[in-house]
Amino acid sequence: MSDANEAEFTTEELLSQAQGNATGFALAPIAYAKEYDDLAVEEYVAFVGQRFASGWEELRGRAVRDVARTAALNVVSSGGRLSSLSGDDKRAEVLISGWPEEEDLSSLGLTQADSEPLWNIFEPIMELLGIRYAWERQDGAVRMTFERESTR
Repeated sequence: MSDANEAEFTTEELLSQAQGNATGFALAPIAYAKEYDDLAVEEYVAFVGQRFASGWEELRGRAVRDVARTAALNVVSSGGRLSSLSGDDKRAEVLISGWPEEEDLSSLGLTQADSEPLWNIFEPIMELLGIRYAWERQDGAVRMTFERESTR
């Protein structure tokens, strides 16, 4: 007979498992596309970003820092580490490190370069919100920038 306490999980166990699962679900389609050369990862990422964009509608008109914080939360909930977040109503920057981890990439036969299209998932979302978005790899981390498009 098993002890009921053995069937319960700590918050830390759940968080660790959920982050690993989220990373796996983010990277597995890239590994699949790499296996079958005729599939474009960039198109897949754009498709997913477009599907998720409507869920961000509540952030329309909010401070760009709030939008950047939500983007950062999405990456951190998948296992990334927030190194910095700064900004205001019109512009914000986020620095994320440690995602995806080399171990996660190598277990799926991927490289860091293979995973880079994932950072473009925010493009259609930010377009919907009227925010310019860009990212760049910088010393083992990714700097994401968000800037409200000027209205004329």
